Amino acid sequence: MPSVAIDTKSSSKTKRDIADFLENKDIEKALDVLRTGLKATKTSRYRDPEKPKGIQYARVADHNVRYHSAKLLLEYGFGKPATRAEIEVTDNTSKTASPQEIIKKIQQSAHSFRDIADTYVNSLANAELLDE
Repeated sequence: MPSVAIDTKSSSKTKRDIADFLENKDIEKALDVLRTGLKATKTSRYRDPEKPKGIQYARVADHNVRYHSAKLLLEYGFGKPATRAEIEVTDNTSKTASPQEIIKKIQQSAHSFRDIADTYVNSLANAELLDE
């Protein structure tokens, strides 16, 4: 049966904490409980068609408990499957443009001159002025 071993420096504190928390044979007992869960049953009530007022009870498989036990056993043995996360990056920053780029945009673009001029005026506040 698996046991908690302290062998790497990066995770040694976590492993020590787990080892301090667990008592002898706790992992084996937990695995035995999961294995028992694979055989879980529940009592189900049904009406007997031959006896109109009679109610019968039967032991049937508890698929919910069996499913979760099997899932936990597989996750313990093989690791939890990777989950996919979507990351969306938006860039809402305004970009400054040089005067040459603005002139080129004016010549190549059908956009209004007012929008381009406003961008140029706004970029002047952030631009460094060099004496030549």
